[in-house]
Amino acid sequence: TVADENPQSEDFSPMGNLQYNPVTFTDIVPETGKKSSTKGLKVFALILVCIIALTGTGLVGYFSGKNSVSPSNQSKNSKVELQNTPEDKNAMTPAAVYEKVNPSIVGIVVYNTAGKGNQASGIVYSKDGYIITNDHIYSDVASPKFKIYTSDGKEYDAKYVAGDTVSDLAVLKIDDCELTPAVFGNSDELYEGQNVVAIGRPYDATDVSSITSGIISATSRRVSNSSSYPARLIQTDSPINPGSSGGALVNMYGQVVGVTNSKLASVDVEGVGYAIPTTVMQRIVGELISDGKVVSRAKLGVTYVAVDSVTAEINDIERTGLLIESVSNDSGLYGKVNKGDIITHINGTAITTDDMVLDIIEKCEAGDKITVSVITDDGASLTLNVELKANVGESSYTIKDVTPNKDEDSQNSGGTFDFPFGE
Repeated sequence: TVADENPQSEDFSPMGNLQYNPVTFTDIVPETGKKSSTKGLKVFALILVCIIALTGTGLVGYFSGKNSVSPSNQSKNSKVELQNTPEDKNAMTPAAVYEKVNPSIVGIVVYNTAGKGNQASGIVYSKDGYIITNDHIYSDVASPKFKIYTSDGKEYDAKYVAGDTVSDLAVLKIDDCELTPAVFGNSDELYEGQNVVAIGRPYDATDVSSITSGIISATSRRVSNSSSYPARLIQTDSPINPGSSGGALVNMYGQVVGVTNSKLASVDVEGVGYAIPTTVMQRIVGELISDGKVVSRAKLGVTYVAVDSVTAEINDIERTGLLIESVSNDSGLYGKVNKGDIITHINGTAITTDDMVLDIIEKCEAGDKITVSVITDDGASLTLNVELKANVGESSYTIKDVTPNKDEDSQNSGGTFDFPFGE
């Protein structure tokens, strides 16, 4: 250490000679028993490196997550909540319903590079760009592309997410946008005679949405859809014209209660249109977004002829029920029943129509177990505990070569973009 200097000892002589106090130096001896300061610096540097590394990893994860959102992350918000019919509000006028719902209705142009195309409608499902529509709208368009037209006149490219032929529902997605989602009501609260309107883009997906009014003719009627599955649908006399597939059936409180399907509109009977209930839409669309397919829907896995009392009498069959024609190898009944056996009861309920079977199965999920009572072809009685399998289904969406055939007529070779009226 250096000894302190004493300023008072400094003396300047008249001759200019400067006097200094003597300075004493002491040898520096390293201290023992204390940590080196350089070691602390090393620890600090190591911590700093770790922080930088973790920050970099987080950023990589963030940006990769923005480009590829895993189904597990999507599934948290993939199901919309169905709103009950408000009890404290008066019904709105059709004009007010249109004003409220129109921002959530879009037009869809389906096309491919060969010039094949369709037009349809869609409903905004979520703020971040999910659109719901019908699966059949691209069934005859290979490798389809999608243009979405919103109520404010904007145009977006959309990508296919997933579809399901059994329910005839599909999901498209617009990236990097913010849309106005529809308010979805509970279709189980509908009643016959209730006033409703249908909003969609008939004939021209690029034009403004149109509105038609009517009533609920039947809340739950089984109708074979485009996949020949007898689905329970809402029947309405509100006109649903070509191009309105995927549009909205709306109650007079501005709540979407069904997804319209112009493919099911009767061409022989006036005033008959159909819509997929929102209770079905909620389940199916939620799984299409989160899993890319339907995973919970159940099936018994048999083909059959429904034997009601009239059929039994005409064909001299002693019992009503389901006369088994075949059993799929993934059915819980495989190896337990045979062709010619009759299913008489399910969960203790006597089966008199095939609708009864579908009603029971549709309320179940894959993996659930049911009790099946069977009379075999030789008259024996069986009671079987059967696990229902998943009815995953498929989509009409296809990816294949769409190069126009040069031998075809030029009008159909992709040289022109010739739309049909719509789906």
